[in-house]
Amino acid sequence: MNRLMIILLPVLALMIGADSLTAKSFVQVNGGPKLDRGIFVSPINRGIFASPIHGVPKLDRGVFASPIEDRGYIAVGVTKSFGAGREDVYLVQTDAGGEILWSRTYGGTGDDNGWSVHEVQDGFILAGFTNSFGNGDFDFYLVKTNWTGDVEWSKTFGGSGCDRCWALIPTSDNGFVLAGETTSSGAGEEDVYLIKTDSRGDLQWSGTYGGTEGDRCFSIAEANDGGYMLAGQTYSEGAGDRDVYIIKTSATGTREWSRTIGGAASDVAHYITKTRDGCFMITGYTTSFATSGDDPFLVKIDSQGDIKWRRVLPMEGTNHTLTGEEATDGGFFLVGFSQYSSGGPKMGLLVKADSEGRLAWHRDILSTTNGESFGYTVRATRDGGCIFTGHTTVNSAGQIDLFLVKVK
Repeated sequence: MNRLMIILLPVLALMIGADSLTAKSFVQVNGGPKLDRGIFVSPINRGIFASPIHGVPKLDRGVFASPIEDRGYIAVGVTKSFGAGREDVYLVQTDAGGEILWSRTYGGTGDDNGWSVHEVQDGFILAGFTNSFGNGDFDFYLVKTNWTGDVEWSKTFGGSGCDRCWALIPTSDNGFVLAGETTSSGAGEEDVYLIKTDSRGDLQWSGTYGGTEGDRCFSIAEANDGGYMLAGQTYSEGAGDRDVYIIKTSATGTREWSRTIGGAASDVAHYITKTRDGCFMITGYTTSFATSGDDPFLVKIDSQGDIKWRRVLPMEGTNHTLTGEEATDGGFFLVGFSQYSSGGPKMGLLVKADSEGRLAWHRDILSTTNGESFGYTVRATRDGGCIFTGHTTVNSAGQIDLFLVKVK
């Protein structure tokens, strides 16, 4: 039987059988009175324990967390509790047991959000967007710190419009690639925006991609040839309202090809990851092909963008999956949320698919009429299970609290 460990704020844990996870199968949530939200988490070292991102008295949202080899987690998000402005980037390091070792804020007098962080050779690199600095409404924001979070340098990128970064990856040449969207340049209302920097954050090149309407990128992966695979949504191309949008670029940002996937309604890609066989898995949700509402949508493509298979995972009501990760058995874990009736409560959703993308099982997490829950990010662990994170209002002392689930 799969087993789950649920961790909420502060660090309270419970081991229960997956089949018995119901509205009563959770521990009390003791977060701060405002917002405490976990959106991204990764396993550390052996992938056996996962750390929560701690909340404090105002809005403190954990957006992205990465493992620090043998030392715990580094997490980035946004806070209204500390810092210089309305919202500041919030960086927190915890040990393997989830205890905060230190925290830092970055930003100015405006709104500054962190959306991705990675450990690098001599510290941490984090990215998001800012309107405290830069040229426009929002600009891409890249910050390099040392091991204790002290700023070594920071950069902004963008024009006079709105430029928001949702994804960051370190590259094999020790530089960085940032991906998101722009209204400052490009062909349409909103275009995919890709930026490559060197190890010091100095701009090497940038590119925009899209048509005359709104096109966005939510996730990026390095391709097998040193180029980049981008995943998001497009209103400019495709068959329907909005379609899954996949773009392949060269190592210097030249667009090599793009694909749209979808039907007459709405179809969205939220995440792309490389699989062990050199292909790529796209996770999102579909209205066009759903049995009712929205259903999870999995697409596996090869390095040329040709579809190996695509799967709709039919479930009752509306079901969105936002990220996916290949499991040790070759299958896939997906997380998101479910809503069984219009206007009803949303529940965290964990899905397991087999190696061909067929539904193996799914679980509702923190399922109750007393509040709502959302799952955001999942990571496979070496014991064959996974950890995932999200936020909840179930039995919450505050408005929104973080939850973290370990499945074994």
